[in-house]
Amino acid sequence: MAFSRMSGGKNRPKKQLPWAVIFFVMLFLQSPAHAQSNSIRLIFHPDIQQQTLTQGQARQIFSARQQHWEDGSKIHVFVLDTDTAMHQRFCRQILQMFPYQLERIWNQITYSGQGDPPHIIDSPEALIEAVYATPGAVGYASHDVLENRQEKVKPQ
Repeated sequence: MAFSRMSGGKNRPKKQLPWAVIFFVMLFLQSPAHAQSNSIRLIFHPDIQQQTLTQGQARQIFSARQQHWEDGSKIHVFVLDTDTAMHQRFCRQILQMFPYQLERIWNQITYSGQGDPPHIIDSPEALIEAVYATPGAVGYASHDVLENRQEKVKPQ
């Protein structure tokens, strides 16, 4: 146990509480349940044959550099507002870039006339509905929102 000298010559144990708190917080953040509930997944319109993307492909699509699917159909990108926590997690987890970098790319492509900006949707639930209702659409959702949606749709 570590001791510190206080005035008056008495040895007192040093407090180690901050390190213990940090350890348990880090342990919690690394737990599979927390990671899964916090994870973001790409979602696609059901008619799209390619239902998975590499990180590079996702970057190309969400930065409007790839505007058509392999079959030639137009890609419609749906996102949440750039200020939302889910959009920020999406940028960091899936695209491995900062939201401001993605927004800067959108502005360059839009203002230069080289592409269309993404469709910005108000809520995660509305984003899922828009993706499922729009042929050629791609978007993202958290694991929690997708799980809640599936529970509502399950027959009783």
